Order: sequence, then structure tokens, then C-alpha cells
Amino acid sequence: MKINISILSILFCIVLTSCGSDKLTNSKAESIIEDCQTNESLVKTKKFTYGTVEMDDMLKSKFPDFLKPYQKLEERGIVKIGSLERVEGGIMGKKDSYEITLTPKAEKFLVDSEVESSGKIRGKLKICEYKFDSVIEIQEIPERNDAKVKVSFARFNETPFFEDADENKNPKKIVETVTFRKTNEGWKLCDQKG
Repeated sequence: MKINISILSILFCIVLTSCGSDKLTNSKAESIIEDCQTNESLVKTKKFTYGTVEMDDMLKSKFPDFLKPYQKLEERGIVKIGSLERVEGGIMGKKDSYEITLTPKAEKFLVDSEVESSGKIRGKLKICEYKFDSVIEIQEIPERNDAKVKVSFARFNETPFFEDADENKNPKKIVETVTFRKTNEGWKLCDQKG
């Protein structure tokens, strides 16, 4: 009888300690990340020049296809290229000038813009977004009361400005390492109250 009570006591202690475990698990980490997330995803942008776009006569031989990227976007209904105007200025005295405007379809992807005195506009256009996908790996560091957590983010919502060249800098999945800290209230990633 004494042996059975001892075994039951040991089992009860094991159950209590395992239930109250403060080990950071994948599901616990995912839940904390989701609580910390806002409704906004990570937006990736790229610079884009439009407005008054000019090409000096002397540079035309070096850059014969300078309008080609704009023409591709015009074919997709994203920009409108105005007619060619010959204007004074430049090294040889004349240059080609085009007025490039964003269509309403493209304006919704404009994050920020700055107009220069020449009429050229330097804009930042959204090309894609990233959102939390999954927890890949957790490495707890007890002596520092923290954990390094590898997290995967997935690309989504590519805009018409996303090109093949953007794939290298913006792969379908990216992995980041974030630091969780262990507090008296449990594991924390952000200080938001849930």
C-alpha cells in the first residue's frame, strides 16, 4: 500500500510539473506571434521614376531602350506615356521629354512620392507583402531567459510592379530569427496586452 501511494505521489508531481511547464513550444510561439501581429502585413516597395522623364540626345545611344520598361507597364494599363516632346537643355542642346503618369490602377500601389523641380517624380510603389507563415525552430537559452525562434514569412499579394528581377530580393519564403523573452507572466515577443 505504501508503495502504491508513493508511486501515485510521484506520478501526480510529474503530471503537475508537465502541465505547468513553461517550455516554449511551436504552438505557443505561433500563438504569441499571432497576438503580436497587427492587421498590417510587411509591405515591400521599390523606387519608380515617373512624371517628366527626359533623355539627353548624347545618352540615347548608350540607353536606346530607356522607354522599354515604361512601354511594358503601359501595355498592362499601369502607366500612360505622353507624346514625345523635344526640349532645350542637355549636353547637346536638345533632349527627348515624355510625361509618364500612373493610371488609377497603379495609383493604389503608390506608398510615397516626391516631386522634383524638374517635374520628375520619385515614387515608392508596393510590389508585394509578407505575412507570418510558421515557426521553424526554437532554441531556448535558459541562462539569458530568452529563446531564438526561426520564423517563416510567406510572400503574397504581388502587384503589377513585381517583376522577375524582384524575385531574387523577395523570395516566396523568408526566414527571420526573432527573440522571445521569458518573464514572470510567461513568454513575450511584444508588450501588447491581449
